Amino acid sequence: MSLPSSQRRDQRRRLIVSWRRSAGKADAPAADSPRSMAAYDSDALPEKHRGPAVLLPTTLGGFSLAIIAILLPLAAAVAAATSGPLLGRDLFAGGGRFARTIAAAGGLFDPRGMASLQGWLAELYLLVAAGIAVVVRLMRRHRRDDYKGRFRAWGWMAVVLVAVACAGAVPIGRLVAAAFSDATGIAFGPDGFGWWVLVSAIVVAVVSLWAVLPLHERLATGFWLGLAVAAWGCSAAATWLADGRDRIAVAGGAAWTMAAGFAVVAMLAAARSVIREVRGQCVAAPRASKPAKAESARQASRPVEDDEIDASEFLADDTATEATETEYVDGSEQDQEHRHLSKAERKRLRKLARMNGAAA
Repeated sequence: MSLPSSQRRDQRRRLIVSWRRSAGKADAPAADSPRSMAAYDSDALPEKHRGPAVLLPTTLGGFSLAIIAILLPLAAAVAAATSGPLLGRDLFAGGGRFARTIAAAGGLFDPRGMASLQGWLAELYLLVAAGIAVVVRLMRRHRRDDYKGRFRAWGWMAVVLVAVACAGAVPIGRLVAAAFSDATGIAFGPDGFGWWVLVSAIVVAVVSLWAVLPLHERLATGFWLGLAVAAWGCSAAATWLADGRDRIAVAGGAAWTMAAGFAVVAMLAAARSVIREVRGQCVAAPRASKPAKAESARQASRPVEDDEIDASEFLADDTATEATETEYVDGSEQDQEHRHLSKAERKRLRKLARMNGAAA
């Protein structure tokens, strides 16, 4: 199991060495110019992936419109579903000629089950969020200094979102609760529901931190993902405390539905951050230049292993050294004292001075 992992790390390490050498030959960007915090390969560009990658919003205006388009229909569906149980004003109560039609329309917003419009929207949103997480993974895998493979966190994020979507229609929570209750002999929470809450909370927290922390612009992603986790927590608490009380159960279902919308917005924010990194649109803080210089100096001073030496670069450096050592230096040049002498020239001048002193 450790051999494939070592091979993957060695492959990414060689890629890092190649990038460092090519980056050292390029001109350094200005301190106040927009640049990305990390270098990406050209294959990371959204245009290389086509499909949904080029449709993701990157501007602030487009991102704001996407938030409205996602949350507004979801909030309207939740409001229509909870108006009766929570506010006491049922929007679908009425008689007359279209009484059956109105009653059927009210069945679309049944707040007591996931077989409703808001439940369907929530599951659809979670699947869309999982797809966006996969797109982010495809772009992050081309980051040249990610030799530890942290881009895989976004694959696990997609798995978590799919599992949450399935939990809305399939009793995964009851299965996990029963399994842990039988294994430990402890019924944590009502019917072991606490085990499902504990396991899911740990998994979501670990995967979220693993995926979000390496982002350069992670504030928006962390904010919306934090809202989603908080809404899921409220839903779990309502399910735990409901005990036959309809209003608490309806509030928990509404919180779970809104959490799906927050999760989609979080994934859009993460995709926007990564695309801006890939295109070099992230502005680095001025104070970040000193650590970057220190890191460059540390990498330049570290010993280079034998398998990191490029033969073509070694021959080029050897040829340049020989040309410098065989260069003729005329000591009578008038501007010699005003220019910087190379090491070979200084050595030659010292040798000539010793020879002249011996002859005298």
